[in-house]
Amino acid sequence: MTSSDCPVLDDTKKPRRRNSDLTVHELKAATTEQLINQGLSGLSIKPILDKAGVSRGALFHHFPTKNHLIAAAFADLLQSFSEALHQSGSDLRSGRIDVSAFVEQVVETFVSDMFIGSMEIALGIRVEPDLSELVKEAVEEWRVSLAAFWNETFELKGMDTAAAAQHWAMASNLLRGHAFTSTYGVEPGARLAFCKSFEKLILNEAVIKKETA
Repeated sequence: MTSSDCPVLDDTKKPRRRNSDLTVHELKAATTEQLINQGLSGLSIKPILDKAGVSRGALFHHFPTKNHLIAAAFADLLQSFSEALHQSGSDLRSGRIDVSAFVEQVVETFVSDMFIGSMEIALGIRVEPDLSELVKEAVEEWRVSLAAFWNETFELKGMDTAAAAQHWAMASNLLRGHAFTSTYGVEPGARLAFCKSFEKLILNEAVIKKETA
């Protein structure tokens, strides 16, 4: 038998092993999207499986329970939010943007669906003890990252560590409050007015730290 007589195997008909990391990524991405759009109470497994293109068995192979999947997706959501803030801080320190543009970017991050969705989910998680326990570490990491974002970006001369922490906590609370208020709509020019007031109230005495190599 010559080589030309050998049957040719069609590789396209071979079952392909799905990459495990990709499966996890797509499951979390589909869950995050549904959490943002539908909220915690509206989460349903079937649309997640359809969106990710995986079976129920594959889901529970990677995540023991639905709550484990929700916790993993919520952690990713907090990380994305944190990364967006730190990028704005880096842009300011490197001189790519000025303070006004920095404030606008930070405000836009706080009023984004990503942040509003994460806070609404956080409220829902608080009444579910098992889920609260699963997200505890991610929430603590987010709090640490938020504090680091302010402290790495600005120096408050004349303030000790405790006073600076209170100052930045107030800054974050103002941004959260504006974000929740914005869910009901804002008057034309209200966001710009908030940005200007925030810059004057919170950043007037703050010194921008230089970007380190």
